[in-house]
Amino acid sequence: MIPALLALLSCQLAGEAIARVLPIPLPGPVFGMLILLCLFIAWRPFAEVLRPVAQGILANLSLLFV
Repeated sequence: MIPALLALLSCQLAGEAIARVLPIPLPGPVFGMLILLCLFIAWRPFAEVLRPVAQGILANLSLLFV
């Protein structure tokens, strides 16, 4: 579960870094989701690795909208 959460946060961090470097007016989370999409396409079992973390986040999604 910790490696999956680390993978999600790494995609977010990489997206933020790309958004700061490139002069394209897109937010970092968009770049992070594109990186995550590329990981899903390149490595099929990645979805199964992230599934427990994603289900936990979705179960508590209403708490995250503050």
